[in-house]
Amino acid sequence: MAETIIKLNRISKTYIIGTRKNASKAQKAIQKLHKSYEDECEKEDLKCKKDTEDLLEKAQELFSKEKYEESYKTVTGKTLKSRPKDRGAVVHALDNVTLEIKKGDLVAIMGPSGSGKSTLLNMLGLLDSPTAGLIYLKGMNVTGIKSKKLPEIRSNDLGFVFQSFNLIPSLTALENVMLPLKYAGIKPQKRKEMAKKALESVGLGDRLDHTPNELSGGQGQRVAIARSVVNNPAIIFGDELTGELDTKMTKEVMGLIQNLNSKGQTFIIVTHNPEVAKMCKRTIHMLDGKVDKDHTNGKK
Repeated sequence: MAETIIKLNRISKTYIIGTRKNASKAQKAIQKLHKSYEDECEKEDLKCKKDTEDLLEKAQELFSKEKYEESYKTVTGKTLKSRPKDRGAVVHALDNVTLEIKKGDLVAIMGPSGSGKSTLLNMLGLLDSPTAGLIYLKGMNVTGIKSKKLPEIRSNDLGFVFQSFNLIPSLTALENVMLPLKYAGIKPQKRKEMAKKALESVGLGDRLDHTPNELSGGQGQRVAIARSVVNNPAIIFGDELTGELDTKMTKEVMGLIQNLNSKGQTFIIVTHNPEVAKMCKRTIHMLDGKVDKDHTNGKK
């Protein structure tokens, strides 16, 4: 059985907009309880862990139903006065999401605007922290890890490809791919060798000295993919990576991704394009901050 690379356990992400004092107090109480739960997990205190887990689950469920006073009382035992005149909104971008990504997965994340798919990608890519829940990367709890350590983790284990490629116009394809290796502290000659190999793996061994404006859209995205795979990350994330490509180039880039995936590289791709999703092994459909469907393609 393939190993789990990243796991989300009951992840919630809530944004409180405006003056919603009871919601804010309930959220802080849940976060404090969640910290206690993390400490118990670290100590492997199984009895306390189960009791706290049940309490946390109940409080989060009440919070998701916007019963903030009841949620607060569940955690603290104290009563809050109702504030019907409070103005603002509470947005549940992710609501109690549990998910596992295994080595060798090629996953598409789909859903309408506002469904939570971008927030989910940010959680998986460690670009944002959850309001509640735990994130494990290769078995390590990274939820509460200090922010100064996150860039190193992302640099070593995670790769990113974006819709707009994000290539530096003044640098050649080779230099663009070498850039993350420079930040990783790899010596110049080794950087060059690794970047050349990565570009050759995406079929651009003859375009090393070309700048982005000398490349087609598909070639530019290939450079971006080479940059993402150059340090052999555990997972590569794609955020609408074919969004600026025509149908032919989309098939070309997705064919490349399928080829890299067949060699063991794990991909998670956010997309609106059903044709892109069909070329993935697994599709996760988000709706209202929850996983609505999660299926192996061909087995809905």
